[in-house]
Amino acid sequence: MKGPLQVAVLLERLEINRESVLVIRNGEIAAGDTTISDDDTVELRPVISGG
Repeated sequence: MKGPLQVAVLLERLEINRESVLVIRNGEIAAGDTTISDDDTVELRPVISGG
């Protein structure tokens, strides 16, 4: 997808629940209001919980 785009909008377009993944932009965790540019590296990692 072409940027700039906010993390929350990206996840919505991909139909991914925001609470089920960590979004990592350029090696750092990105909040929902973080803007992603075309030259950013973005990773989605599943949230794993346990006890």
